[in-house]
Amino acid sequence: MTKTKLHFGLLNIDTPMPEVLEKSGDYLQQFKTAFKKAADNEKITITWDAFDVVEAQTYPSLDDIAARKYDAFVLTGSKHNSYDDEPWILKLVDFVAKMQDEYADKVKLLGICFGHQIILRAAGGKTAKNDAGWEIGLVDITLTEQGKKFFKTDREFIKINQSHQDIVTVVPDSYRTLGFSKDNTPVQISASENKQCISIQGHPEYSRDTMMTLIRARMKQGTFEKDFAEKALDTLENAYKDVDDVWFCERMLEFVLNKL
Repeated sequence: MTKTKLHFGLLNIDTPMPEVLEKSGDYLQQFKTAFKKAADNEKITITWDAFDVVEAQTYPSLDDIAARKYDAFVLTGSKHNSYDDEPWILKLVDFVAKMQDEYADKVKLLGICFGHQIILRAAGGKTAKNDAGWEIGLVDITLTEQGKKFFKTDREFIKINQSHQDIVTVVPDSYRTLGFSKDNTPVQISASENKQCISIQGHPEYSRDTMMTLIRARMKQGTFEKDFAEKALDTLENAYKDVDDVWFCERMLEFVLNKL
């Protein structure tokens, strides 16, 4: 019997920029909004718990995980570098490694941007700053043949918002690459062979307005050059209906429900 109620734990790895926080809420609100659209389409209700793994360094209890309280943990994006060895990052890597080593049959892991990189790092992969530079705005992700088979689609690519300058450079042996973006990110989507983990370099939780607010804020502070930012903004202005955020959230729900 297919489950109609899911319990997610959000491993919150950052606080949005003030401009984004005011416009779209914190990461818990953004993920609730994104997944609700997908959940409503699938007739599923999702309950959320949030854990601050940076400042408070709080985590779900192992007893709750063993008891299958959570169907999945969602690892958010972050302004931090996934390849750094700050104590809280090493603690997060250790927790995610433990989930993969000892709780693979208890809980799924869904990684977004920084979370995508941490999941693969914890499995033995490598991450680094991208020599190709920033990737921002709405980007075409080309699905590999494995990706099309995995998602049960004949689509050649999907469009997902991006905001990152770090990437996965070495994929663990136990993972497969499901999608990439041309000339920038070789590992856009990945999944573990045991079907515990799925992750994406992009941001399916970012609405068009959220992405545009973020780009404008980073252009104002000098992080993005004006021409580079305005090109991304123009693409967003003219391709709103092509964003596949809900489509990808639906696929992640199917993954959690063992339908993929």
